[in-house]
Amino acid sequence: MVADLYRIAACVGLGLLLQSASPAALAADDSVVDCLFPGQVRRLGASTVTVSPRRQARATVAECQRGGGEYTEPLPAAPAARDASADTMQDLKSWLPMATAGLPDAQVVAGELFERAGKPELARHWYAQAAAQGQPRAMVDLASLLERGSGVPRDAERAMQWIWQAAGLQAWSPRPARGPALWLVDPSAALKLPPAAARSIVWMDSASDEVLVTGRADSPAGIASITVNGQPRTHDADGLFTVPVVLGMQPTLLQVTAHDQAGETASAEYLLQRRATVQAATEAGTPATGAAALPGRRWALVIANQRYERWPGLDTPAADGQAVADTLRERFGFQVALLRDATRQGILAALARLRQQAAPDDQVIVYYAGHGQMDPVTARGYWIPVDADARDLSAWVSVIDVTDQLSAMQARHVLVVADSCYSGTLAGSLVARIDAALSAEQRQSHLGLLSQRRARVAFTSGGLEPVLDGGGGVHSLFAQSLLDVLGQVQAPITAQELSSAVSARFISAGKALHVLQRPAYAPIAFAGHEAGDFVLAPRP
Repeated sequence: MVADLYRIAACVGLGLLLQSASPAALAADDSVVDCLFPGQVRRLGASTVTVSPRRQARATVAECQRGGGEYTEPLPAAPAARDASADTMQDLKSWLPMATAGLPDAQVVAGELFERAGKPELARHWYAQAAAQGQPRAMVDLASLLERGSGVPRDAERAMQWIWQAAGLQAWSPRPARGPALWLVDPSAALKLPPAAARSIVWMDSASDEVLVTGRADSPAGIASITVNGQPRTHDADGLFTVPVVLGMQPTLLQVTAHDQAGETASAEYLLQRRATVQAATEAGTPATGAAALPGRRWALVIANQRYERWPGLDTPAADGQAVADTLRERFGFQVALLRDATRQGILAALARLRQQAAPDDQVIVYYAGHGQMDPVTARGYWIPVDADARDLSAWVSVIDVTDQLSAMQARHVLVVADSCYSGTLAGSLVARIDAALSAEQRQSHLGLLSQRRARVAFTSGGLEPVLDGGGGVHSLFAQSLLDVLGQVQAPITAQELSSAVSARFISAGKALHVLQRPAYAPIAFAGHEAGDFVLAPRP
């Protein structure tokens, strides 16, 4: 049946903020809390000199105690009848005095606690206090309120300025990248990522002189019009357009311009040329493989849940997980832990191990393929372990549990890729996007700045709608699109660029299958995101 092709993924969509406190995922000492660590000190003879202010971080109770930090003791699991904001109010009693004393890390925690309690006006006050002291996490949180118009007048322009400042790009460029993004979707095998700053050479393997090229223009404001070589082209609701091209002896130039509903414009040029030999493509000067943007190690946890005991079985997660694990290991140099048919305890234990392994300069990818579900009462999303009872939420893995582990990780860059859904994320436009018109030197500088900031981002195959389990042969349509694009990466790219390329390919391929789902990319709420981006680089 057609329904059997879909993974259950009625999860919270992007933009919904987490409202209630997280239950303890493991033992009490492994519960994740907001900890205020003492400042680092330097001893000079018999005297002691403090050299840094107190530092806020997400950490386990045990880690906070070992570091001499302050935290609020997690309350026991609350009965359903108790006010869900009780834990938040308890936390505020500890953090407000420190916030009032002017500690920016305490101010951003107080703001997030007020936001979770449904008091955005108070959240804005504390975010603004911390942002004025240069706290990038507060800038991101403040931008989120402005982007959504939550408790404040909606101001997307000011929100983007805060993101640009948080990413450290304000002095580097007077104007954040905005407006449409352009992607060539088909012929996919000819494309290389990232695209060239000026003209991209696209090698065509077609034996026919006539080919059909597919592209996509995307903008948060919506696409108003598209022209190719000065002629208007029809586009659908997803910004997809097609161009018939006649190949000759000389390269064929396509000049694509997209205008969005906000009046912004983007342009790109592509030189289409028939490939004569493999050597010809080599001599064309495709982007060279780049070194890692971060000096640390690369870790990946791949979770593939297929053989469920009490839920409908799935067809593709096992093959998806194996292929993704192989690609991350072989092409990108990740140390991969592949978890097949995982239980709740297995998932949480693997996340805890990953958190303990990852050092401050490391990168972490968590990939999940399997069932997802949403509790309609709390609007909380869950990943479903293979042994979970459909009626027992305590046996599921709340994405809050996952977020807590991600927030407590020391790793600077963390990317969650979920072929299901992942709740609790911010508005997807709140990412400092790289402008396609940058020179190679400017692009490298931009990547360097983004890589220095802490990043907690998620790329999901869908939101509230069912997620296709199939459509890509032995893989799901999302996994196949991801694998195809990963195979095209030739130099460092941001996760946002990766997600845009995957989404364009997914949406184009999904038209024939009448797929309703749309992939989404965004920062993860309350996970310590600081306006950076995950920079993915092939191994040298």
